Amino acid sequence: MFVPSVATEPPPGFIEAATEVAQPPIGGRDSPTGSVLTQWVASRSPVTKQTLLLGCVATPIPGWVDDMRPTVEARTLALLDASAERAVGAPVETRSASGHLSLRTVGAPEGAPFVGIGRTFVGFGEHDVVTCFAACVVPKGTSDATSPRACDASVLAARLDGDRAPPPSGIVLGALTWAVHHPATALTWGGVLAFALGVVAVASRRRPRTRI
Repeated sequence: MFVPSVATEPPPGFIEAATEVAQPPIGGRDSPTGSVLTQWVASRSPVTKQTLLLGCVATPIPGWVDDMRPTVEARTLALLDASAERAVGAPVETRSASGHLSLRTVGAPEGAPFVGIGRTFVGFGEHDVVTCFAACVVPKGTSDATSPRACDASVLAARLDGDRAPPPSGIVLGALTWAVHHPATALTWGGVLAFALGVVAVASRRRPRTRI
């Protein structure tokens, strides 16, 4: 299965740390969503403990329509938060910033230092929507609000490799989307179709044979 992935370079001195940061729980192909973790990369500074995280999750879809985007983007943010939490050591929440997302521990007062930054990406495989993120975080209590983290630049330079056009919506998904956006017309044509099918059913039913 070929799916998109996040690409960027870690800062000098960062070492592989994928086994030190627990992966977020993903259901797998046998789960109701069929989601699988397709990328999990963690690198860390042995001195500052700053951690660069890259991750992607692929979920099979029957096709794509733009009405699906808000839900998919919300799942992408949830993936970012759940992954960053494992490196920070506390639940985190995202705040919009210029060109990226700022990460703060849940319940932190206004003005408290951020624990990192992140970016999210939405791409497509052949039959999957792929939600990805890049994040630079530090453990809770060690952030410095006055100095950029070394891996911030890696997050800002991150890109999505291997993306392709979304799969077509198909007849069923396209029809359902059209009906949602045109409820009055859909109701009218639904009534016409039901009447027509009823006429056909009556006209084509087998009549009892007359006995002499």
